[in-house]
Amino acid sequence: MPNITINNANIFYETFGDDKPDRAPVLLIHGSTIDGPTDWGDIAPELAKHYKVLVPDCRGHGHSNNPNMTYSFKELADDAAAFIRALGYERAHVIGHSNGGNVALVTLMEHPDVIQTCIPQAANAFVTQYLIEREPVVFDPERVKSEVPEWMNEMIMLHGEVNGQDYWRDLLQMTMKEIISEPNYTPADLAQVTKPVLVIMGAEDTVNAPDRHGQYIAENIPNAEMWIPEKTEHNVHKDRRDEWLAKVLGFMERRGEG
Repeated sequence: MPNITINNANIFYETFGDDKPDRAPVLLIHGSTIDGPTDWGDIAPELAKHYKVLVPDCRGHGHSNNPNMTYSFKELADDAAAFIRALGYERAHVIGHSNGGNVALVTLMEHPDVIQTCIPQAANAFVTQYLIEREPVVFDPERVKSEVPEWMNEMIMLHGEVNGQDYWRDLLQMTMKEIISEPNYTPADLAQVTKPVLVIMGAEDTVNAPDRHGQYIAENIPNAEMWIPEKTEHNVHKDRRDEWLAKVLGFMERRGEG
């Protein structure tokens, strides 16, 4: 697995497939508390049949360090934009899941010049009261240790080698604080987007569906497309993999080659 220095962080990443003539690569941004291979291991090789695929571990996750001991969607979006350029590309199809979907959205808003298309999945564009009440409970380290030890052990396994065995506690707290603070894009902000966007959200997603986050994004971005599969929860790309691949590849073919 190669590594590259991005904004003073040592970022590890994997690549899949070969560069395709006249096709921007795909950048896959993983969700919170996991890493690139955990989120995209089954997806990247399939997308690589059609596109060059880039799968980094975000700073502070997996084999990437966290020199500033910070977690913010803006910082991760800055990393994403710099990563695309550092690997020699002008633009990429940026796909993110969950908090990675938030990073994809913030990259779209703050660095539109690196976007070929953007696919935020299970993302939110603003903070709701539901998130403010829910996330401090979900991300509480003591609750995780006592009630969900398998999640704690996964974080130790994924992040402990580079960031320390107790880092999982800091990661939970930093992540929670960011989720209840950012992003905060208004309809007027989203109306300025000119890039092709496909919004994906499971209809039964307990995090995002109650406040209609997917609809908010898609309805306010001009010409955005939306896919909200029924009887599907948070991990649409895993629970409906083949259909997800067809939707994503079809969208990039139709909207992403301009």
